[in-house]
This record gives sequence, C-alpha cells and structure tokens, in this order.
Amino acid sequence: MALWRQQVRAVMRVRFLKLKHEGKFLRSILLFFGIFILPMLMIFTGLQLWESTSNWEITASSYFLPTEEKIQNKSSNLLILNDTGSEIEDFIAALKAQNIIPEITLEKNITSIPFHNGAIKISLEGKSYRFTVMCSAEPINCFPLLVNILSNTFLRLFNSTARIRVWSEPFYTIRSPEVKSDIFFICLSYMLILASGLPPHFAVSSMEDYKLQARAQLRLAGLFPSAYWCGQALVDIPLFWTL
Repeated sequence: MALWRQQVRAVMRVRFLKLKHEGKFLRSILLFFGIFILPMLMIFTGLQLWESTSNWEITASSYFLPTEEKIQNKSSNLLILNDTGSEIEDFIAALKAQNIIPEITLEKNITSIPFHNGAIKISLEGKSYRFTVMCSAEPINCFPLLVNILSNTFLRLFNSTARIRVWSEPFYTIRSPEVKSDIFFICLSYMLILASGLPPHFAVSSMEDYKLQARAQLRLAGLFPSAYWCGQALVDIPLFWTL
C-alpha cells in the first residue's frame, strides 16, 4: 500500500505538470468555454439591461410641478381640496418640503376646476382627518404616487427625516417564477452540453500516453495500473468539476 500511494502521488504530480505545461489543452478548454459561456453572458447581460431600463422610480416631479406654474409637459400642480373648515398650513409645509407646490381650493365640485393630474381631498370627520386621493384618467401610476406623497407627508408631520420611494416594475421580470424557471432550464441545458464536451479534452492526454506506449513502459517498470488511473482521476475529476 505504501508503494501504491507513492505511485499515485507520482502520477498525480506528472499529470498536473503535464496539464500545466500543455498549451494545446488550455487553448482547447478556453475555446470551448468561450463558445458556450459567451452566449450565456450575453443573455444575462441583456436581461439585466432590459430589467434596469424597464424599472423606473416614480417621482412627484414627473406629475406635479415644483413651482406655481401653469400646466406644461403634461405636469400640473397638485390640487388640494380643503374640506376641513380650517387652515392646513402644517400639511402644506410638509408638501413643500417634498418640492411640491400645491394648489389649494375650497371648491367641492372638482369638475369645474381646470385639468390636474391628481388631487388630495382633506376632510374632517369628528376629530379625525380623512384623506381621499383622486386621479385623472390619463396619468399612469398616479394613485401609488399620491399614496407615497401622503406617506412622506405624514413622515414630515412626525418630524421624521426618512423618505419612502416607489418604483414601477413590469409584471414580467427576471425575478418572476416563469423567467426564473426558463433561465434555470437554459443554464441546465448549457451545463449538460458543457459537461459532456469536457471529458474528450481530458481523454486526449491518455490517448497520447497510449500512442507513445508510456503506460506500457510504466507497467514494465512496476507501476500498478490502478495507481496510474487513480493518479490521473485525482487530478482530472476535481479539475472537471471546478470547470
């Protein structure tokens, strides 16, 4: 057993040095990897770029003007319907802290007011305030934006410096189960092809030893056949799984 272990270590060393100094093997592996890995990298890069461009942050500046201006570029002032019967200066100050200049009105019939992207109605029921958000039919994501504006306004009223941000994401994203399963099967197919294409590269070296009758000469010199194959496998198998 001591002689067998010594022969296995010797074959391992020879095999490792041969792979290290054999340029043809490394070039074939790199070419093989390039053929199969580059398409996968391009797919993943394309998916990441598509997801990054399809997701965008919903900000108030896209819908409501930060100054007291007239409607321009499909933006308008945020309409505030004050139905409390009192001043709401704290609420207005919290809105201005978000770079939103509201347009305050006491008119209850909003159909008589010129076009606005959205409005917030503040009413008083007993001792509690009631907030109602209203949106025009055209602006997309108006309701989540108004809810976000209200949430950040409440944070300001409670003297909090935190800010809630919202994003618009498509239903069909990389994180969705359908896309994950598709990507998994694509990767699995590539891995199976890659795994089946690697063994011939390792077998070439053993075929060269066979052609040169190196293995026969080593057997005549007293090398155990099992030590030869185990020494080869202890290098090839870890390298195969690493690749």
